[in-house]
Amino acid sequence: MIGGVRGAPIGVPPRCGCGFPRMGRRPRGSMLRDMLQHDRLRVVVAGGGVAGLETLVALRALAGERVSVTLVAPDEAFTLRALDVFEPFGLGRPHRYPLAELAGDLGATLVADRVARVEPTRRRVVLRGGSELPYDALVVAVGAVPYPAFDHGVVFDRARSPEPFDALLSDVQAGRAGSVAVVVPAGTTWALPAYELAIMLRSFGGAGRAAKPVVTLVTAEREPLQAFGAPAGAMIRDELHAAGVDLVCGVAATVRSDRLVHLGHGRDLHAARVVHLPLLAGPRLAGLPYDPAGFLLRDDGDLTVDGDDSVFAIGDGAAGAFKQGGLAAQQADAVAERIAFAAGAGERPPRPYAPTLRGLLRTENGPRYLRAEPPGGEGECLVSDQCLWWPPSKVASRWLTPWLAARDAEARMGAPRVLPGGGISRGSLAAAS
Repeated sequence: MIGGVRGAPIGVPPRCGCGFPRMGRRPRGSMLRDMLQHDRLRVVVAGGGVAGLETLVALRALAGERVSVTLVAPDEAFTLRALDVFEPFGLGRPHRYPLAELAGDLGATLVADRVARVEPTRRRVVLRGGSELPYDALVVAVGAVPYPAFDHGVVFDRARSPEPFDALLSDVQAGRAGSVAVVVPAGTTWALPAYELAIMLRSFGGAGRAAKPVVTLVTAEREPLQAFGAPAGAMIRDELHAAGVDLVCGVAATVRSDRLVHLGHGRDLHAARVVHLPLLAGPRLAGLPYDPAGFLLRDDGDLTVDGDDSVFAIGDGAAGAFKQGGLAAQQADAVAERIAFAAGAGERPPRPYAPTLRGLLRTENGPRYLRAEPPGGEGECLVSDQCLWWPPSKVASRWLTPWLAARDAEARMGAPRVLPGGGISRGSLAAAS
């Protein structure tokens, strides 16, 4: 295990006047007064990804029956996309969970729709279908939209367009592509998948297939895995060298054609195939302030939007330098604690959100667990071949991942599903009877 030193936290991103105008602020403690007007605090969670579901599980455990929760999500299922890198290589498939089933187990009402706009002064969410949902607390976790960083090459986007990368992999396997460039574009908010992708591509040759391809990883980061700091950079340099992957750092490359990566200063990299990570665009949600890229603006301490203590923005759709499932889960935990406290659960006021970046990197020499506090590479960094969290999944979360793991295990054994907080799901009771 390698330790680093603690440094100053990363700065707060500047707010901007783009998007909708600032709404009038509500006084602190208004959620608690709202609850006194209803049997339970009405919570609307917009988004059925990691951030939204972590909020649901955390609220069920922390607040119990003190809150009534409505989940707004257009998708039929939740898919843990952290295994996307391994799926095309036949080393695992993302697990799909029906959202209606998850919401039912957690005592939440599922509304299959999208948010059209938020009206904070009326405390209403207007849906695309035209209906409105009142709220005492609103958690916006609608995510971001991936898009290709370049007009050429293959964008690695398994959720929306898996076929181009499958074709690239088939060419590597058949020997039609003897070299591959993996590009991390400038502006990437989570680069770790590119390193796993490069290592997997390099090891895909041989063993009865065509010869191993020449793989070059080109990243705009000053140092590899810069978000974690120097110990992580030293580790991944060794792992890439051992795997035979070439590394080019600190280059804001452009993909000029399907076989040409321009490195700047008259330098070019020619490869038989080029694959790059996507960039992200924000949701530009009407009624809430957002930056020029469409990401929702919020306070980094309490995750509230525009000083309104009843509206929170979390996950990839909110402004921030790093966007990753584990960070989204931590934001959800912080918000759930604030809502639960407002609903009368717990005696200690919730602490400000203080992120810790965790990452699991699969290498040829086994898994490497990474931890940086705070994210950005200037603080404490740990690198270990031993698990630094439990369960040792790709997404490190306090509530969702352990709950899903226990749920899966109970389903395999045919046992009733246990809810966070100790209850048994209604579906399990019905099945048991």
